[in-house]
Parts: sequence; C-alpha cells; structure tokens
Amino acid sequence: MNQSPTSLKTWMTLGRVSNLPTVWTNSLAAALLASSAGALAPPSSLVWILLLVTLSLLYLAGMLLNDLLDADWDQQHDNPRPITLGLVSRQQVRIATLLLLALAGASALVLSQLIEQPHWLLGSVVLLVGCILGYNVLHKKYVHSVWLMGACRSALYLTAAASLAVPPEPIWLCAILLGVYISSLTYLASQEHRNQLISRLPLLLMLSPLALAIYADTLWFWPVLALWLGWLGRHYWLHLANPQRLKVRAFIGAGLAALPLFDALVMAVANQPLGSLFCVLVFFLLPHFQRWIKPT
Repeated sequence: MNQSPTSLKTWMTLGRVSNLPTVWTNSLAAALLASSAGALAPPSSLVWILLLVTLSLLYLAGMLLNDLLDADWDQQHDNPRPITLGLVSRQQVRIATLLLLALAGASALVLSQLIEQPHWLLGSVVLLVGCILGYNVLHKKYVHSVWLMGACRSALYLTAAASLAVPPEPIWLCAILLGVYISSLTYLASQEHRNQLISRLPLLLMLSPLALAIYADTLWFWPVLALWLGWLGRHYWLHLANPQRLKVRAFIGAGLAALPLFDALVMAVANQPLGSLFCVLVFFLLPHFQRWIKPT
C-alpha cells in the first residue's frame, strides 16, 4: 500500500511539478497580453485546455529528459536525484519521456486545427521542442547553453500568444525579458551542487523585468513590482549576501517561485487586473509546493 504514494512522488519529483504552475501563469499572461494588444477575444475553453495540456506535457518531458541525460553526471557527483537513488529506472524514464513528447505533439496538432493561423503555433512549438532538446544535450558541456533554457520560456510565451494569432510586438519584448531572467537563474543553478556564487552578473540580469516599468500605466503594477523586488531582495540577503552562509539552491527556489510575479507584472501592463491578481495568488502558494516537491 505504501508503494503507490512513493512512486507517485518520485515521478512528481522527476517532473519538478512544483514549478508546473509557472507554466500555466506564463501561458495565461502571454495569451491575455496577445488578446489585449491585438484586440482579440481570449482563447476558447477548448483552446485553453489544449494549450495548457501541450505546454505542460512539454515541460514535464523536458524535466524527465534532463534527469535521464544527467544520470551519469549525477552518479559521479553524488547528486541525489530519483534515478541515481534507484527509485526509478532509466528505461522507465526514457519511455515516459517519449510518451509525453508524443502526447504533446498530438495535442499541438489538434490545437492547430482550432485556430486561424496554425503555422505560427506549430512553428513556436517546434522552436520550444528544439530549445528543450538543445539545452538538455548541451548544458553539461557548455556553460552558456543556459540561454537555451531561457529560450524555452521565451518560446513558451510565443506559443501561448500564437494560440490566438501572430504574436504581437509586446509579446516579443516580454518573452525576451523572461528568457533573460530564466537564463540568469540557470547560470546560478549551474553551480548549485558546489554551493558557489562565482559572479554576481546573473543577479543583475535577473532584474531585466524592471524594463516593464516603461510601459506601466496602471497603479496595480507598482505594488506587484515592489512585492517582486522585496521577495528577491529578502532571499538575496538570506541566502547569498553573506559568503559564509551561502545557500544557492534556496535562492534558486525563491527565484523560480517569483515567476508568477513576472506574469502578474505583464498582465498589469496589459490592464488585466484579475489575471494579475490570480498570478499573485499562485506566487503565494508556490513556496508551499516547493517544500513538498523540490523545485530543482
């Protein structure tokens, strides 16, 4: 009777499901921004469902592939992930990854039949899959491949926007800012197993979302910005400011938990206060999820 819950938690740990809500808030923000910028109706319920299913499946496939390709490295460096701990076999993870990719492809094809400009959607999905594969293959070989991880989130934004039409200009800016934020966080994550902070440049690049303030014309934007800066500032002080008490992994978890606040800022710029409020609520819940399932 105890085998099933343990097995489920193992798969949830492999898939980093505590971060999965950030995929949903990214999708919500991008689609609503595209809707607002293009004066279009938001996606229909069926389009929403298929979009979230497609992006969630690709996210989970990317996480499983990451553990699968890193298994030898994890074993050599005593990195306690499910495969190296013997909680799941490589063959099981390989089959699950292929199944997730196949289901994501099928979902994307069905979704493309429901929208007016499917080539943009399919193109962005192909870009997203390419970035996922490229990052997982290269990230242990080339440190600057972290930009491919950022490109994954940028492509996710573009895919969500493409579920409506050609991604409008504001989406491209937000996608780039999100990509820079994620790439910077991934630079820090590349040293988390050593608990080292080699450079503070990634911390400065993590402030890229401040550029959204140029387009802010709603009062709601500013308290969300203050919350985001306060959250990152507090965790920098707790985990990185003192070289004698470095906790790089804890800061990375905090940085991932702040992702819904980026989406809240985007929706504040798009004058979507209810969507922005929803993202803030997700932000408050994420740290609780991270205590149950490790985010990295």
